[in-house]
Amino acid sequence: MPRRPLLLWVAAVACGLAMRANGQPPPLRATEPAAVAAAQARAAEAFAIRDPNGIDEEQFVPINGADQWVTIRGRDRANPVILVVGGLGFDGPGAVASPFLGAFQGWEPYFTVVQWDMRGTGKTFVKANRTLDPDLGVDLIARDALALTETLRAKLGKRKIVLLGVGFGSTIAARLVRDHPELFSVYVAAGQIADLRTVRETTAVAYVHAMAKAKGDAAALAALDVAGPDPFVDTPYDPKKIDAWTRGSAPFRPREPGDQRSDILSAPHWTVLDAATIRLGEDASTAKFGKTWGESYDYAGLRGAYRVPVFLIQGDNDFNAPLSLSKAWFDKVRAHSKSITVIPGAGDHAIQTDPDVFVRVLRDQVRPIAIRAN
Repeated sequence: MPRRPLLLWVAAVACGLAMRANGQPPPLRATEPAAVAAAQARAAEAFAIRDPNGIDEEQFVPINGADQWVTIRGRDRANPVILVVGGLGFDGPGAVASPFLGAFQGWEPYFTVVQWDMRGTGKTFVKANRTLDPDLGVDLIARDALALTETLRAKLGKRKIVLLGVGFGSTIAARLVRDHPELFSVYVAAGQIADLRTVRETTAVAYVHAMAKAKGDAAALAALDVAGPDPFVDTPYDPKKIDAWTRGSAPFRPREPGDQRSDILSAPHWTVLDAATIRLGEDASTAKFGKTWGESYDYAGLRGAYRVPVFLIQGDNDFNAPLSLSKAWFDKVRAHSKSITVIPGAGDHAIQTDPDVFVRVLRDQVRPIAIRAN
């Protein structure tokens, strides 16, 4: 689906920048370098790891011939390692998660958390002078993920690591875990994408239509009738249909996090230029993969046998990965053990809007398995 008016475009820097660490102080002008520096200093203090055996490393790592941005954070190196594949704020190639430190801070007492700006995303895209590899695609990203996994195992002294896939990243992560159980102890799907693009889109539209009908929302139903069963089918998009979909679905959209621009612009080690490039990477990667990618990927291959435990954490109001489809994938997965956690009212931002649920599942269910595996 087309992105909602987002956060990540650096027209955002013309807006206010506020830290949300302890309450909400008055917004600062993000166009002022001093304001950005002050916000970054406060963020660095709020997210500092001072534990004697903790780890806080941010650097470019050479992976298959390309320097790629990797962050490693945790309060005890003895903890299991979890690698997050995919990003927040945008569902598609080019999304990043590394600047959203607050979303993962609750994981750090229990895991060493690794964020990775894959090719075409975030700081890695900046480092590559905003150019994409000619062969950029799922296979190259999967090879990079495997190489990074080997690097992490050696560096952090782990036999196996936990892999978490979110959004677009879940299509890569699920395949890696299925094919390489010798490297991974657990697979966690944060909203699994497991169906063709058109199937997901028409399912989401039908789901919203059913909610509007149940509520008796005549205005929403009228707009959804204009949008049609698949307002995203046209190339390029029909603006009339997209506008109708936006209006018709607005009353039923899931919870969303607060001002993510503040998270990005205050993230330590990120510059305003880096922040501006996030949207450029999203656009470039999406164009490179092409709209047809979501219609031709081997989603059926993500079903079947997994030789590691599988966890699905899923909002019941996710438009990008509708719960009915994610659950159908989960039901067809054969694994040593598997568990599903449904978050009422949450959508594709569940990691940010419902962090306590993720911490609880990761701490109480995933962590013991990961410890035994090592």
